[in-house]
Amino acid sequence: MKISVWGSTSTLTNKRASLLKKSVFSKVVPFFKQSYQRSIKRWLRTTGICAIVLLTVFFTALPARASDHQDTTFLANKLTAADLTDLFVFESPSDPSKVVLAMDFDPLITQGEVRPFDPAILYQFKIDKTGDNVEDLVLQFRINGRGRKQSVSVFGPGRPAKVGTESKLIRSTGTGKLNQAFYAKKGLKVFVGQRKDPFFFDLEQFFKILPDRNYQVQPNPGPPLTVVSFRPPGEAKDTLAPFNVHSIVVELPRKLLGDGKIGAWITTSVQTPRLRKGNYAQIERLAVPALNELFMDFKAHNASNLRTPTKDADNQSSFIRSFVTTIGRPQGIADAVISVAIPDVVKADLSKPTGSYFGAQLGQNFGGRRPKDDVIDVTASVVFGDAVTGIKDGAIPALVSDNVGANDANFLHEFPYLGNPL
Repeated sequence: MKISVWGSTSTLTNKRASLLKKSVFSKVVPFFKQSYQRSIKRWLRTTGICAIVLLTVFFTALPARASDHQDTTFLANKLTAADLTDLFVFESPSDPSKVVLAMDFDPLITQGEVRPFDPAILYQFKIDKTGDNVEDLVLQFRINGRGRKQSVSVFGPGRPAKVGTESKLIRSTGTGKLNQAFYAKKGLKVFVGQRKDPFFFDLEQFFKILPDRNYQVQPNPGPPLTVVSFRPPGEAKDTLAPFNVHSIVVELPRKLLGDGKIGAWITTSVQTPRLRKGNYAQIERLAVPALNELFMDFKAHNASNLRTPTKDADNQSSFIRSFVTTIGRPQGIADAVISVAIPDVVKADLSKPTGSYFGAQLGQNFGGRRPKDDVIDVTASVVFGDAVTGIKDGAIPALVSDNVGANDANFLHEFPYLGNPL
């Protein structure tokens, strides 16, 4: 889930509040005034006729939407089918020899809305088996056709034909229908279709804390910090409860991915005239929830999306340290976040039977991420509280939890594990 968690409590000093206001308004607001046109011009220069076609389709077919799911202005407004929201890597609840990979994308689908899948986009799980943050395996998905006869083709898992931000299809392992489970070669069980959005967060209250993070009110948001805490238990609300999302869920033998620690991330890519032989160019990348969106300036998201995890150590680390300084906390907080969240990959230890969020980084268990993991509270309790680090200096207690928990109705005990759509 993509979020942006800036915030404060009534105990914030005037200096800290001033720093937050300066950071938010000096960086975010000017970006929205100027960079949208620049990003579209760059897109047209690099992608040519294909981009013009895509822009024409999406300008006329899609309404503007506001969401914490949005990663860049272009993805949020014009190419939502490429907008990644969540990556899950977890042990199979039904078979200990298997693992589940799941990605969510194309957010904020309303009840009863039938939103078509986009055949122009290549969806990929990328797996690093050696710890060098370069993919050793890829699992690819591409939608075929348009309208009611759409289907999905699966490629891999297998060695990538190309690594990095340019991708090429590998050998096909099967084809199936949308919105129903099917089997592919190598023991894969696959579901590609609409699901209930599994993420839970009081986004409504968050937008009251920092209105500038609400895409819908740009470029003239209200002042930040007029509200200085999340709602208490019993009053907090899951803002995403009314929405569905598109999902790809795969259950496969662990041995296909390795027998030790792996790193996983997901990407969306499109074909462009500048690439030969119909190869695909990466336009978004996602792994650890809340990482870029919590710490990174919004205007830097697009550049980060066009990089690989090998570039994260210098890039994201600097944003993390700047953010921690801005909210008035010691650099030990930044050190802790960097140690487990950089590079931006979800880590899992396939040699362990079960796990917890960040468990692989801490050498404790399988690690990975399950749909019910409260990743917002885990992250916020470290950044704004004293979890893991024990550092109490500058803690902001009213921001360590949004007081929203997982709703059991949003999940299934059996494949595809994500709840039925509304």
